Amino acid sequence: MDWKKFKQRSEKKFRTIPLYSNCYGFQIQPGTKWNPGLSEFEIESLEELFGFKFPDDYKSMLTVMNGFDRDEISIDPDKELEDEFGRMLYKYPEDYERTKWLTEEIFEFINYTKEPLSKAGFDTNHIVGFVPLYSHRALVVFQDSSLSPVVSVHQGTDVIVYGNSLLEYWEKEFEL
Repeated sequence: MDWKKFKQRSEKKFRTIPLYSNCYGFQIQPGTKWNPGLSEFEIESLEELFGFKFPDDYKSMLTVMNGFDRDEISIDPDKELEDEFGRMLYKYPEDYERTKWLTEEIFEFINYTKEPLSKAGFDTNHIVGFVPLYSHRALVVFQDSSLSPVVSVHQGTDVIVYGNSLLEYWEKEFEL
């Protein structure tokens, strides 16, 4: 995968992405860009922090980009609350501690995660870990570094395979 092209395509979309004042939830702000990627040493250090080797796709992605350059915005459609800002797309290593909740939740309810992965054709006996990516979505890390599915996990038990690969996931997430 050419992550540089993906970065260009997504940033082009983000330049003029509309904000919706009539819906709840965080949205990407117009003009959002990706942060620069990490060095090989920084990626190796991050793998040590997580305790496993990352999939090839994720390592390639991290060399090009690592999180957004600005927080996302949540606009209250009822106009009762101030706009809220937050980082939903994680940047590592900064967000390692604050994303542990998702990994812990997935492992607590691991069978709910394994079921849709098995139905999608993945051998769940070879899962080595998870990397939170965006809100309640996580990269599934297998012993086979060529695999990079992403799951969406809500309250531990509501789990779907959101993408059979990292690229498929990001393209769905950003409607590219």
